[in-house]
Amino acid sequence: MGGEKLRLEGVLGTALRSVRSELRIAFVVGVVGFLATFYALRLFIWPELEGQLLGTKAVVVAVTPFDVVLLQAKIGLFAGLLFASGWILYRSREPLRGRGASFPGRRRTHFFVGALAIALFAGGVVYAYYVFLPLLFAFLISNAVTAGFQPTYSIVDWTQFVFLLVLVLGLTAELPLIMGGLVYADIVSPDLFREYWRHAVFAIVVISSMVNGSPDPFSMSLVAIPMTALYFVGLGTAKVVRRASGNSRGRRSRSGVPAEIDLQNLDAKGIRAAPPEAFATLTEHEALEIADRALDAGDSEKAAAILDRFEARAESDGLVANDSQNDQEGKNGSSGDVSGTVERTASRMAAAFAEEETTEDDIGGYYYDLRFVVGSLRSKSFRIIGVFMAVVALVFTYLYQGGIGEIKRDFLIHLPAGTPTSEVNIVLLHPVEALAFEMKVSLLVGVVAVLPLVLYYAWPAIETRELARANRNVFFVWAGVLALGLLAGSFVGYRFVAPTVVSYLVADALGANMIIAYRTAAFFWLVFATTVGVGLWIEVPVTMLLFHHSGVVRYRTMRTYWRQVAVGVLVASSLLPGGVLLMVGVGFAIILAYGVGLSVLWVDSLGERLVRATT
Repeated sequence: MGGEKLRLEGVLGTALRSVRSELRIAFVVGVVGFLATFYALRLFIWPELEGQLLGTKAVVVAVTPFDVVLLQAKIGLFAGLLFASGWILYRSREPLRGRGASFPGRRRTHFFVGALAIALFAGGVVYAYYVFLPLLFAFLISNAVTAGFQPTYSIVDWTQFVFLLVLVLGLTAELPLIMGGLVYADIVSPDLFREYWRHAVFAIVVISSMVNGSPDPFSMSLVAIPMTALYFVGLGTAKVVRRASGNSRGRRSRSGVPAEIDLQNLDAKGIRAAPPEAFATLTEHEALEIADRALDAGDSEKAAAILDRFEARAESDGLVANDSQNDQEGKNGSSGDVSGTVERTASRMAAAFAEEETTEDDIGGYYYDLRFVVGSLRSKSFRIIGVFMAVVALVFTYLYQGGIGEIKRDFLIHLPAGTPTSEVNIVLLHPVEALAFEMKVSLLVGVVAVLPLVLYYAWPAIETRELARANRNVFFVWAGVLALGLLAGSFVGYRFVAPTVVSYLVADALGANMIIAYRTAAFFWLVFATTVGVGLWIEVPVTMLLFHHSGVVRYRTMRTYWRQVAVGVLVASSLLPGGVLLMVGVGFAIILAYGVGLSVLWVDSLGERLVRATT
């Protein structure tokens, strides 16, 4: 017994020493990769990238003292981990083979697949570096200069943007290899790729618009066209792989059950005799397609057989799903635990702001009322979405085609006399910073534009649930007054509030001997908040007055439910991007406007209360 223990300890000690030795070598490889990448970035990579992609039209700056060092360290650390992982995988070949673990196929096949993967990735990187990125940055820089901005990119944002696009296009080039591998592993059939090619092209267009950061058709086509071509190359590769691997006739798995049976080539007897596994993944569309082809060929018996087998499979799946659902409901006690959780959570939130106790039944009523109102909008969702998309497209097109530059020049002209507008520089720290701001503003304007339309269509459901009562045509008047109030408030903010605030900030910075270089998004959000924000702020008391006098929501109801309104405003403002400070600022500004509206309504309804008191 003691001898076996000593022998076991010796084997473990040898294994640990071997692992320790390999980890030391891997650590050295990682350190070498880290240092090589760290110094290559400073000496070769960054100068080459700036010269190739930017030229002299834009500059790259460090915003904080540690930007360059930390970015070099992060990229170097990532490269070092890749080198170390590659070394560990290389040294693990023999132990894995000793345990019987290996990739299918011959060594020559492994070498060919690996070389093909490297070549495809390198091709994607070369295309990104020499074709796509120079054209993209030429467009972004020209658009920024036309709008009056200085392309002064942060080294962190610019490098991450470049590396992300290069990596995405490099991985995208692997699409034919990935599609062929999925077919070889019997995970996906080439027929699926062929059937859903339209969906794939649509997804490629959406991905290309998200990746390049520029919405113009030219930049999108630089990504979408190669990706679409690669998809069809992958489709051809998948067909070749299926013929080479013999999957077209149904290859059997280790358990002896057919992994894939071509139902197209079977007759009626073969379909009825096929095992249930052959119909496990058959969709309704595929079953109808096979039946249609059989009817076209005059084989009605085969069409009936395929439909009978599909219906039997569907009924079996339905029974299983119902049984599992009943079992789950039995474990949970009821099927409404999700809504019950919502009600319990909401009741605890509302109880903290209410003088009287708010029960789960009260919140449950609000929850079901809200769900009923939202459900009533489904039939009108096409119109609502159409108006929203039209407004977003119009606003974004105006801003994108030079509108944002016109706003900047007009705003600087109307600054108070004596303000040195030539000292106000607006810079871009991220290549797509201006485009992101334009899109956010367009979405916000679209939401404001469709709000009266949503309330108009939701009004029958609101009246049904007895949440409010009034003539639905009141919303036409409300929409007109809302538009006038928004325009008037925005005009006041644009001509008086915003210039005063910006002039004060500029004078304060110049008084401290500072060079003014405002970020595009920060500057325009300040202008937006002090112009349109003033108009939106005024809309709150104006809307409250309209609702009171039109009988939609009376003053007494608004005063009674002010705590619920405050909670709802804070929850809604928490969804805004920008952190806690923006949530608190926007939320409390709206709550303050609601308080002003209550004060105005208190004065406005004073006569009514006096008459009621005397009678």
